[in-house]
Formats: sequence, C-alpha cells, structure tokens
Amino acid sequence: MITDDTNNPNDLRLIQTARTEVSINKAAKAGFRPLVKQVMPSKKIRSKFCVWQNLITGEIEVVGDYRGGHFGESWQEVIGWSEYYPHHFPRPFAAYLIPSDIQVGERVWVEDLIEDFIGTRWNQGDNYRLDSCEAVWDGTDLKIQFSESRNRQVIIG
Repeated sequence: MITDDTNNPNDLRLIQTARTEVSINKAAKAGFRPLVKQVMPSKKIRSKFCVWQNLITGEIEVVGDYRGGHFGESWQEVIGWSEYYPHHFPRPFAAYLIPSDIQVGERVWVEDLIEDFIGTRWNQGDNYRLDSCEAVWDGTDLKIQFSESRNRQVIIG
C-alpha cells in the first residue's frame, strides 16, 4: 500500500477524510462541510496469497510472492493462489472534510482517498491503492489530480 500523506510535495492544505457517521457529524459540528461519497472498491485493486500448513505442527505460512512457498516435505499447500480486495473500511461511505474557507480552484492534499486509484502495480499481478493525492476544489467537489506518470509506481521482482 502506498502512503503519500508524508509526501505532500507542495505543502498544500490538508483535507482529511471521515469514515463513520459519528466522525462525519463531529466534523460538521466543528464547521467542516462533509463531502459524502460512496465507497466503491475497485476490482482492479487486488492482492494475492496462498497458504501452506505444516502437517506436523499445524502452523501456517501465508505467501504473497510467487517465488516463495517451498517449505519442505512436512508442508502442504492448503489454499492455492487466490486474489482478494485487501482493504476493509468501517462503512460503505466516507466524507472529505471541506474547510469553510476553501476557495474555488484551491489545490489541496487529500490524505485518505475515498476513491480507488492504483498507486503501485507489481509485475506479479498485485495492484495497491493510492492512499493520498493532490486535488482541486471546484466549488462543489474535489477533483483528484491522479496521473499515472506522476502517482503510479511499478515493482518488478
């Protein structure tokens, strides 16, 4: 998973995200305008795994790299290579907390994206979500400034 919240390259104003009804309402009472959006997991964000189990001790090893998983005669693969969405959010909605003094056209840094953008692609098939990104306030919505060439990394190995 990519964490860009410490990499606010232009030292922009930070936009936080609330992911529960309680935190959204608390922010609204504090003067923020919650920009509520539905959480829609992308089918493109995927991680892989397989599980090996020791036949003597019962212990397991979870493997996420195709080059791993050869543990010897006392080990058996009990779950073959599988894919899953690796994130769990508390609710199916979230809100960007928009400050009351934000200006149309203002560039900001969103520290916890609600939308799924691929931030890292691994040549073994895994795609990790981008956590943070620059955005522009248009008066009603944040326009996320995602760019594959600027925000996406590729891991080979």
